[in-house]
Amino acid sequence: MKARNGQRETRAATAPRAILWHDDDLALADPLPQVRLRCRVSGEHPWVYRRMLERPRAGLKPGVMVEALTKEGVSFGRGFYNPNSEIALRLLTRNPKELPDAAWFSRKIASAVALRHDVLDLRERTDAYRLIHAEGDGISGLAVDRFAGVLVAEIYCAGVRRHWRWIAAALREHFPDAPLLARGDERAEVRERVLLGATSGGSVGEGPEIQEDGVKYRVDLAAGHKTGFFLDQRDHRREVARLCIGKELFDGCCYSGGFALSALKGGARFVEAVDLDESAIALAKVNARRNGLAGNDRLKLRHANVFDVLRHHAKTGRRFGRIVLDPPKLAATKEDLPKALQAYADMNRLALECLVPGGVLVTSSCSGLVSEEAFLDVLRRAASQAGVTLQVFRVAGAAPDHPVAISAPEGRYLKVVYARALPAL
Repeated sequence: MKARNGQRETRAATAPRAILWHDDDLALADPLPQVRLRCRVSGEHPWVYRRMLERPRAGLKPGVMVEALTKEGVSFGRGFYNPNSEIALRLLTRNPKELPDAAWFSRKIASAVALRHDVLDLRERTDAYRLIHAEGDGISGLAVDRFAGVLVAEIYCAGVRRHWRWIAAALREHFPDAPLLARGDERAEVRERVLLGATSGGSVGEGPEIQEDGVKYRVDLAAGHKTGFFLDQRDHRREVARLCIGKELFDGCCYSGGFALSALKGGARFVEAVDLDESAIALAKVNARRNGLAGNDRLKLRHANVFDVLRHHAKTGRRFGRIVLDPPKLAATKEDLPKALQAYADMNRLALECLVPGGVLVTSSCSGLVSEEAFLDVLRRAASQAGVTLQVFRVAGAAPDHPVAISAPEGRYLKVVYARALPAL
């Protein structure tokens, strides 16, 4: 089923398929193969685009580790190279004496685990969190989430796939019994889902059950969006639950019920949750049962188009004290931007028309191509069209287990705006 108005698509469940792994040339020899810039590069960003590099004389396989040279022939870093990708070079280190080998990946992953366990102390609150956040943890092209006893990796580049054996070994140093599921990003260089190096720690099966702030969620590892659950919204689920005590909540694009169930467990008077994805609503119902909320007249889960439902509520005068909007990525490419911004504007305008005076809107954009400034501009337009004054009292991002490298601001993709709807001036 195609998604309408920017909502999530329903996808058929596709089980990961096992593949044979061939990495007989994985061992690194120093000096590494070299690639050279054809122009000057300013800044410290770890990405170098194909148009900025000379084509190597010798053919290099996608994902091979290389040394990058300036136009003048001076080394400026080492990383993954793929001549078939627009992002042809993903730098891992700028130290010409540092070799990104198995020991290097082991150190990087140990550092990433230490942030989650020792600094953020996430294990006291949940058994589900992001372990590796690409450039934010120094491994471009890789995200890894922990869901209870299972690790799920999302691979965005050929370099990660080529060096997967080292990455998997480093992960097993910290989680020796965890099944490890690796999935290829649908829009990136790795197209199929693959099960790489699964341990003997058990079967992935129907997906693990996680807990977050006392709420239980089943995670769909086969057909779920991204790695199966939106861990980046963890802190916002807690905050929305606090804001919804004694209030009625409309949860638009609810997916598997994260905001809805958290709000109900936290004391919301009533929640209506809507998503166009039938499988997401089915999973939300499973999660409701697991939390003792099935058949509860305080919860209404609907398979429907959020635009249609909001239009109906606006027309009939149905109003909510709180509304949450968490749509999927609406702008995957620059060409998608105009349509995406219009969809954000329309959705938020309708939501504002369905808020009681003084009600709170918590609205998100996970489209990295939509800047914070552009998203706030969309909300200004939506407020004007809805005839309200929007009082923004918080603008935030992803949970802290999604760190951002200061040299790669694209890692700060999630924008979450909290605002009150007040009478127009």
